[in-house]
Amino acid sequence: MNFIALAAAPGIAICLFIFYRDKYNREPLLNLILTFILGVLAAIPAVIIETVFHTPSTNIASVAIQAFLVVALTEELCKFAVLRWYSFPRKSFDEPLDGIVYGLVASMGFATIENILYVTKYAEMGMGYQVAIMRMFLSVPAHATFGILMGYYVGKAKFDPVNRKGLIFKGIFWATFMHGVYDFFLFLQGHPDVKPYISDSALFIGAVVSFIIGVRLSMKHIRTHQKISQTMHHPTEHFNIRIATEKDIPTIRQLAHDSWPAAYGAILSPEQLDYMLNKIYNREALATDMQKPTTYTLIYDGLDVVGFAAFGKITDDTAKLHKIYFLPQMQGKGFGKLTINKITASLKKSGVNFLQLNVNRNNPAKLFYEKVGFTVIREEDIDIGNGYFMNDYVMELDLSKV
Repeated sequence: MNFIALAAAPGIAICLFIFYRDKYNREPLLNLILTFILGVLAAIPAVIIETVFHTPSTNIASVAIQAFLVVALTEELCKFAVLRWYSFPRKSFDEPLDGIVYGLVASMGFATIENILYVTKYAEMGMGYQVAIMRMFLSVPAHATFGILMGYYVGKAKFDPVNRKGLIFKGIFWATFMHGVYDFFLFLQGHPDVKPYISDSALFIGAVVSFIIGVRLSMKHIRTHQKISQTMHHPTEHFNIRIATEKDIPTIRQLAHDSWPAAYGAILSPEQLDYMLNKIYNREALATDMQKPTTYTLIYDGLDVVGFAAFGKITDDTAKLHKIYFLPQMQGKGFGKLTINKITASLKKSGVNFLQLNVNRNNPAKLFYEKVGFTVIREEDIDIGNGYFMNDYVMELDLSKV
């Protein structure tokens, strides 16, 4: 019983690890348990197929065939069957990270029963603890990396029907390839054509190094999909804002060119849009603006800059929000409200009582400003040259009410 517990512990621990990494939109526990159990059952057809197609390793080529095609491909296809036909159709599979979660759990079900069989077998020879410890740090985590690699692509495939077949193929290919490389060097142990010192070196250089590469790729994929999950479910968790300087002008210009078409494309002609961008956001204009009592800020989501804002006093008790723009994909996720709250808190400390802004009279952003407390105080038509006008509402926020 001690050997069974020791053999089962790594797989369960890794499942708990990925469960807690999926912190923004966790999967139903029952679905994960069933995926794990199906992963255990997937070992049955894998054992049968491997037994039927097992051939003696007479040369290095036969070792490769055994490692890549008979063992790796068979086991990864059996695990893929669980992922594709049980987990994939679940309603709870609602974000790319779920591919990694379900892929790893299915792999851990498979690896756990395999580990139990190996450890109990060697326990009869008095080597149970040695094998359990070795597999705890190599074989079971290796299966985890194969499941993560496959799950990464299957998770992408779920939400990309156009490229679904290609992404699924990539998932199976990379999981099988890494699995095959790992097994190939393991199978060289004791092969008559390979001297022991060569096989030992190959085991370390091949199996261990491929395992390390697999782990690094897996962690990279987890972070990538976790970022997507955070963006979907808690987009403002890593909100941050800092004051910009002239060194940030290229970033501000790029943000303006990326955000203005979405903000004004339906309101302004392409000619006016280009004219205003070139007039307001050329390097010299921004540098001059920063020398005035205007504070520019950059808004971040973690390490990624997603927008900018500019504000400054226009009288002793009134300030103006001159600019606030975000990348199109970040709009509607709460960054605008957080930015305004941050700016108003700073202005209140400096004795400002009112915050004003201009918004185009046809811009739906007016509704957003009304929701955060701004009201229209007048209309304003501003001649910006070249025959163009800005037809705006002037809106005001009473800071004593926020």
